[in-house]
Amino acid sequence: MDSFLPSILSCINEGIVIVTADLKIAYWNPFMEELTGRRQDDVLGMSVENALPNLDKPFFHHAVKGILEGGSPAFFSAAMHRRMISENHQVNLKMNRVIDREQVAILLEFVDVTNQFHRINQLRDYVKQLSRLNSELKQKEKVIEKLAYYDKLTGVANRALFEKFADKYLNLAKQTGSMLGLMFVDVNEFKLINDTYGHHMGDKIMMRVAAFLTESTRKNDIVCRYGGDEFLILLPDIQSLENYRQIAGQIDALRNRKIVQDGYTISLSLSIGASFYPNDGITIEELVAKADTFMYIQKHESRTEMKKDG
Repeated sequence: MDSFLPSILSCINEGIVIVTADLKIAYWNPFMEELTGRRQDDVLGMSVENALPNLDKPFFHHAVKGILEGGSPAFFSAAMHRRMISENHQVNLKMNRVIDREQVAILLEFVDVTNQFHRINQLRDYVKQLSRLNSELKQKEKVIEKLAYYDKLTGVANRALFEKFADKYLNLAKQTGSMLGLMFVDVNEFKLINDTYGHHMGDKIMMRVAAFLTESTRKNDIVCRYGGDEFLILLPDIQSLENYRQIAGQIDALRNRKIVQDGYTISLSLSIGASFYPNDGITIEELVAKADTFMYIQKHESRTEMKKDG
């Protein structure tokens, strides 16, 4: 049976090396020749550390000592020990003691896992590509969401986003028994600004009004461009009218003022109406209608005062 052993070892698809107790190479199979490019005739009798210089390391010497003294097998993975036999192949190494006619030898089995490493690297690249694609998709989703829920000119919420949050905060107010405020803000004589200075200037004024309203409200308040020159402001969790007065007081600073834009000094005024759940309505539609009514009352009063002043 021993006569068949070399033929059997020659058929195994892994590198087989048998070394003597003093680490001289006694057998080197054909698969090992493929892995290293070194023929068996060239390495027989050579120290395994000379034939495979990367094995001349503490981990290998420690394993040899343990195998010769106690027969403990050893295993070294390619993940931890790169290039054990060559630059082009990654191998796992299994080491066992073998005894033949009281002679002790060490069996080295080199299992080629290069393809697995390639597949792992390909998988990592694929995961990276998926991650980049996912990031790109998230960015596109943000752009789509912005287009769907935010006013293109001013960047504040549009009607769709307002309605989404309005339902949410109205339900919360009903559940907690808190107040929900709503402000209707109209830019007075905005058509006159457009007719006098042009629509490009009107757009800039509208952007400044939106920015001012955002700066004047709380973090959780929702500023919405409701129409061409109209804004709605949703005020959730109003504990008292004092909360509203603080916000309204800041917005009042822009109620009648002059602003400078592109070298022009423009008179700007706002008309504001407010309503509160549950006193002024129990639906968003009722609150908007009531705030709109109060806003137009103020607008009429402002026009009457302007005529008197004129």
